[in-house]
Amino acid sequence: MLAAPPQELAYETNLVHKRLAGRKTPRPRAQNRARQKVVLLGLVLLAIGIAFGKTYLAVQLVIKGYELDALKQEINTMQRENERLQLEVARLKAPERIAAVATTRLGMVEPRAEQLYYVPGKAGQGQQLQVAAGEPAGKGVETTAPVQHSWLASLSRALQNWLDPVRVARVNS
Repeated sequence: MLAAPPQELAYETNLVHKRLAGRKTPRPRAQNRARQKVVLLGLVLLAIGIAFGKTYLAVQLVIKGYELDALKQEINTMQRENERLQLEVARLKAPERIAAVATTRLGMVEPRAEQLYYVPGKAGQGQQLQVAAGEPAGKGVETTAPVQHSWLASLSRALQNWLDPVRVARVNS
């Protein structure tokens, strides 16, 4: 019988079988397609979620814009009302109006020249205040019943009169 002499091969046959045995069996195409469908479905749901989120944010932006416009209009209305009230206050504080109300509604009258007295201002400032009184102080105003004051008030009044008497103003005629 004829036999060929044993030859050395460029690769070992046992290693090839070991490599093939270590590999997992390839998946069937049906499992690959199912996985692709699940991934595709997940991506579509993610895109829909992002679209809803963006729409929600756009709607919220529009709502806040309307609220901002309403607040600006309210501020303008309040500023106009404030200006109107400031004008009203200025009109009511006018000296002519105060004098008219005092004479017509309250029955006040302008003091006569002999009713005016000057009271010295604070020490060191050299100011004098003009005071109108019904009758000059110290001219003997009599009362029917004596007014009772505490001893401290009487002492304070006596010290004021002794230290800083009221000066009668001279009227230049």
